[in-house]
Amino acid sequence: MRRSICALMLTLAAGLAGPAASAAASTQLPAAARPQGFGARLVDVPVSEANDSRALRYIIDYLPTGTVVHRRILIMNQEARPVRFTVYPDAARIANGLFTGYAGKTRSELTGWIGVQHRTVTLGPGRSAMDTVTIKVPAGATRGEHYGVIWVQQTARSHATSGFGLTEVSRVGIRIYLAVGKGGAPPTSFAITSITTGRSASGRAVIVARVDNVGSRAVDLDGSARLAHGPGNSSAGPYPSLQVITLAPGQTGNMTFVPPRSLPAGSWRATISLASGITTCTATATIRISPIVAAQAGLPMMAWIGIALGVLAVVLAVAVMVRRARQRRTMTA
Repeated sequence: MRRSICALMLTLAAGLAGPAASAAASTQLPAAARPQGFGARLVDVPVSEANDSRALRYIIDYLPTGTVVHRRILIMNQEARPVRFTVYPDAARIANGLFTGYAGKTRSELTGWIGVQHRTVTLGPGRSAMDTVTIKVPAGATRGEHYGVIWVQQTARSHATSGFGLTEVSRVGIRIYLAVGKGGAPPTSFAITSITTGRSASGRAVIVARVDNVGSRAVDLDGSARLAHGPGNSSAGPYPSLQVITLAPGQTGNMTFVPPRSLPAGSWRATISLASGITTCTATATIRISPIVAAQAGLPMMAWIGIALGVLAVVLAVAVMVRRARQRRTMTA
């Protein structure tokens, strides 16, 4: 039997949503901490993942076939009225740097292994309740990493004066990264393969780090960029990344950092530090921040070409009209 410990952080599962249902004894939330809405968070963390910050927010585990595990989640109603939630597993995918949970109970191999103790939960204002997610990995499960989400969903229907009804669906959820295999856990590893610079459409300098997931587990990447040995031996940063990106094994993505407009142009030594939980990577490269090019006055070249073509078309049209007029006078003479 696998042991688990209770998560110490009260963290909402960012980017996912799910329903609430009436489960075991609920607890009263402090009145001062009741923003409107609802939330869900993971309570249990595997002992093997206790030092991984990602495991405090998501269900992350490596399981042999035939294994059964249980994970508790806490559902919180922060609205001023009773709410009925539904709780269910759904498929998910990783593409274009995003972890996306499907909506509408999309089936996958992983969702067939997941059961929820309470599929509906009704909570009063400011109340919370526990629910339990059970994952049973069958003997014939496909090896490798599987992705899914536990949704907690609220559905509300309102009636307009025109007679039409509007159904509003809100979800929060908890991601699932579940690797199936035999033997030791597969490695988590990623590499920064290049560091380049450029300017955005608005003229801001940007630093781009290209990252390859060279391991066997998905990664959620965040990080920062530091600059040193710049003009006058100056240093700058750190600058946080614009986004957190998720990469499945074999995928590649870009991490973008935007220094302030006041950063001097010239040569810099850039150090990019990225992390996914307890896995880290650092790379250094010499980059050159290009100077801002002032916009040229007047019309752009393509506009002048268009004007020239227009004038030429008018001249040709006038020439054709004059030629036809002369031909008509000759024929009537």
